[in-house]
Order: sequence, then structure tokens, then C-alpha cells
Amino acid sequence: MTDPDAGRFGAWNDFGTLREVAVGTTDGWLFPRTSPAYPADEFPELGRLTEEYGGSPAVEVEEYAESLATLTQQLDGLAAVYEEHGVTVHRPRAISEVEWRLTTARDDGGAYPIYPADAIWIVGRNVIECRFREEARQRELFALRELILPLIESSPEARYGSCPVAAPAWSPLGAAGPFLEGGDIFMCGDDARNVLVGVDEKRSSSASGVSWLARFLAEDGYTVTPVPITPDAPTHLLGVLGCVGPERALIYRPSLLNGVPDAVKNWDLIDLTLEETLNTAPCVTMLDEETVLMSDGTPRVAEELSRRGLEVITVPMDAVTFWDGGVRCCTFVMRRDR
Repeated sequence: MTDPDAGRFGAWNDFGTLREVAVGTTDGWLFPRTSPAYPADEFPELGRLTEEYGGSPAVEVEEYAESLATLTQQLDGLAAVYEEHGVTVHRPRAISEVEWRLTTARDDGGAYPIYPADAIWIVGRNVIECRFREEARQRELFALRELILPLIESSPEARYGSCPVAAPAWSPLGAAGPFLEGGDIFMCGDDARNVLVGVDEKRSSSASGVSWLARFLAEDGYTVTPVPITPDAPTHLLGVLGCVGPERALIYRPSLLNGVPDAVKNWDLIDLTLEETLNTAPCVTMLDEETVLMSDGTPRVAEELSRRGLEVITVPMDAVTFWDGGVRCCTFVMRRDR
């Protein structure tokens, strides 16, 4: 059997030297419509924009013009930081009109090309196409697939799988799943071969999605553990648990319904406040074991990481955070060293 760790392809952890990524874009972005994942009472301004302009090209929403320019600038700035640190950077193309029509049975508005991490996730040698609870987001796969296919085709060890198609959340048959979203997948690193997956049956990944992933990864010896998160937590497990080095993580414990998972219980866990968590403090990207890239919106957390000997690079992300995502959400990790 081919050694699953052979060659340069893949990502076995979230802290080895980062080699290749795709960074989100606003090109061709249509505003999403309202979603039960973002209730208006919790996200009033986001809810208002999606209610009034859902399905409209962002560039045509006059009152959002200044914010769109800032958002674009912040994504470009994030890409530039990666390039400055020797990381190969791609930007996904705009979604085509055919792809818009292909992936929806109704006029359900836009997607989130600003957050490419959610659509495809790599675990070891395994490239996993995820399945969104919000059907509109499924169309994000096409542009990202184009970017990753050359790596897959040049890597004999690569495995490629797609979570089965699910009935959409608005189906009269009900949202049966399986649903699996990249932002819920947390790799515990290298030889441990433990993977945690957030479960939220109303907003993101489902238990059936976790079960599918466990079967898919079993051939490579991975243990996959579901981690239920509370409905009032930020969407996705990586919104409440973020890797900041080997056996070290940022954590917001109240969001973990069953407490801290056994796989990370003995790690160096850095506790966060709710405000820091909502400001996407856990949503970081490690450039290597000693360097972390994060939003500039949580200075106490940056200082805490510095005290632990990490080099901390901060970037402005407030326009990105508005849409409920951070640095890691904007970064599709395509290749990282063991």
C-alpha cells in the first residue's frame, strides 16, 4: 500500500510550514439571502443587508460600496502577507452563470467566495469536497476544484472524495444530510491521526456527515470524533477551537456541549472570552510552528501568544469578520509540511 505520508502533497496538521493556499475573493460575489444560521436578532446589520439585497451583485449595492472596497483590500492584504512569507497564493475565479444555475433549484441568492476554506478540506493525503447545509454555497466548489486538481493529478498518493449530495435545507422532505463543512474539521496533528468535527444539526455539519468522513478516512487510520457545539456558538468548530502550534489551541469552552474533547484535553489550552471568540480569535492560520497569522481585533490574545514564544502577525479583518469569518475561513490550505 502506498505510504499516505509520502511526497510533498497534503496537510497532516495545522501548524507545519505552509506551502500553498487559495485566498478568498469578492470577484463576482452575490449577496447571500437570509439564513437561519444568521438570525436577525443576533446579526442585525448582516440580516438587514441579506434581507434587502440577497441575490444582488455586491458591486451594485450602493450603501455597501465603501465596505466592499475595504473587504477587497483586506483579502488582498491577507494574500500579500502569505506571499511575503514564501507561500504560493491562488485566488479562485468568479463563479460562472452556468454554475449558479446548476447548483440551485430556486433563486437562493449568493455564496461566500470570501471564505474558500469551507468547501474543500485536506486531511493528510485526502482531498475532501464538503457538503453545505446552505445549498447556495455548494457552487463554491467549482473554482476551488480547478485549483486543487493539478496537485491531485501530479500526486499518486492523493485520494479524492466528495461527501454525498444531500437534500437542501429548504426541501419539503427535510434537510436529511449528510452535511459536512470544512470549518468544522480540526486536525489534531501528524501521527496522532485524530480528527475532531463540529456538529450543529441546524447550522453546519451533521452527525451523518461526520459518519461519512469517519468511513472515508478509516483506510488511513484516522479516528474521527463528533464534537457537538452549542447553538449560540459561532458557526463551525474552528470558530471556537483554533490550533496555534503542536498541542496548543485557543478555545472558548462554553461552546463545547460535551466539554473539551479527550484528544486535546491535555494540550496547552488558551481560554477566550465570548467577545474575543465573536471577533474570530480562534480563526487563525499558522505559517509554521512558530508563526501565527491572525486578526488585529483581539490584542490580548495576540499578546498571550507572544508570551508563549510565537511570532504573531496581525492583519485588519473587521470587514471580513462582519460576515462571520476570520483569517482561516479566508484561507484554503492546499499544501502544508508534516
